[in-house]
Amino acid sequence: MPEIKLYGYMLYDTLEYRISTRTLINIKNGKIKRLGETKARLFNYLLEHAEAKYIADETLYQQVFENNGLRCSKSYLWAMIRQIHAAFLSVGYDRAPLKRYEGKGYVIDQDSIKKFYVMETANLTDIT
Repeated sequence: MPEIKLYGYMLYDTLEYRISTRTLINIKNGKIKRLGETKARLFNYLLEHAEAKYIADETLYQQVFENNGLRCSKSYLWAMIRQIHAAFLSVGYDRAPLKRYEGKGYVIDQDSIKKFYVMETANLTDIT
């Protein structure tokens, strides 16, 4: 039976973020940027929790970094966010859909993102 799986996000209607390959793809100009593992984990976490009022710094420290054997500080988190913004610049966007929220955490602009899914079907070699 086919399985429906979250494949990625469409950002600003012309930018794809593919989870499995950790890539930002500008579908207008063809520019591609692959995020490193930790940056991708941070960006994924923010996207997954976009419906929240905001995601607290402490939550990000624990869920993105500490739970994966990494240490994090406010300055390191800020640097990672800046690198995500730089990735958007590198593919032709002047902004990322995330902003600082009252000095407490980060918020994602929900209106700028849409989830997209794929349907995984049976492997044809398994059919007799």
